[in-house]
Amino acid sequence: MQLLETSRNNSLYLTREDDYKECFESTTNGIIHLDSEMRMKNLNREAERICGVGRTAALGKRADVVFKKHGEHFLKIFDLLEYEDVKTVNLKLKLNDQFIYINVDTLRLLDSSGEVNGMIVILQDVSAVRAAIKQIQTTQMLMSLGELAAGVAHHVRTPLTTISGYLQIMLGRLQDDQYTVRRDVLETLLDEVSYINGVVKELVLFAKPPIQKQPGIEINQLLEEALLLTFKQMGGEKITINKQLAKELPIITADNNLIKQAVVNVMQNAIESMAEEGILTIKSWLNVDLSMLVIAIKDTGAGVTSEILPRVFEPFYTTKSDRMGLGLPTANRIIAEHGGFINISPGETSGTKVHIYLPIIDDRMSRLAVVHQQILNLQ
Repeated sequence: MQLLETSRNNSLYLTREDDYKECFESTTNGIIHLDSEMRMKNLNREAERICGVGRTAALGKRADVVFKKHGEHFLKIFDLLEYEDVKTVNLKLKLNDQFIYINVDTLRLLDSSGEVNGMIVILQDVSAVRAAIKQIQTTQMLMSLGELAAGVAHHVRTPLTTISGYLQIMLGRLQDDQYTVRRDVLETLLDEVSYINGVVKELVLFAKPPIQKQPGIEINQLLEEALLLTFKQMGGEKITINKQLAKELPIITADNNLIKQAVVNVMQNAIESMAEEGILTIKSWLNVDLSMLVIAIKDTGAGVTSEILPRVFEPFYTTKSDRMGLGLPTANRIIAEHGGFINISPGETSGTKVHIYLPIIDDRMSRLAVVHQQILNLQ
């Protein structure tokens, strides 16, 4: 049975009141029906339960009177001036000393002449769903912490074993507190300590990057410096650099050193994937619609498989035995702390392409999830 019919301007109207009574009580959603004066015409049992009000006491009264204890945000859903035709909001309500989470769809009703003659409010209690999602997130977080701890233990245990072994040998050869240590032994010990220090440094940078934003950062200059630093560290004499940097890009407020570190981490991954020869393409441009600067880094290496792709930002996950697996996770964390995000995907024909998005204006965090999804849909 059709409950509502749509008018030409997308508002809704009821053909006959009897048309919806059959479905009114059987639905699992709460439904509130109000007249043009915002007086309660009817509400079903689920709406009574969700809102904590009785039908008998509520009928004939204005919504702002019935729900005056529910808070200002809840009362706004009954204000016709707050929206056009249809409105969807998510609300948190405190009833009987407990919080519940509800999804609210509000629809204006029109009569046959096109005049507004009331409102339908559809309520869905999503508390159980939210609790389940929170439990899943908690479980995922605990699993991530477990993997993180295992990764730290793996990378620290090996050098500690080496150090411990040498020290035990040295201790066993002591005579009258005298012992001559060979230079190569000391160098080995210092290398192992330096490796442990590197693991701790990378882990601290991943866990909480010490962001110190400064205005006036030119992204193209930063990319040039990152290229010089990367090739100084990695070599790559047979790698061809293809730069396509847009001119007159807006300056941004950011931590120059940390953004550079994030870009270097991505570039190092790209160079390592190409063995000795290949093309490293670096692009920059302004996405006007998103108000974001985009850095694209593409290589002609082996590419990233569909099995590996979902895990590239997991700490200590790496396919290289001589790497810690914190490069991309740290880069991702740094960019996220700046209100941006990184998207990694296979290249059109070969290799891997990485897009780094940085907002040209601060306080973009609230839009990040929506923007990220838009970019994924476009690619």
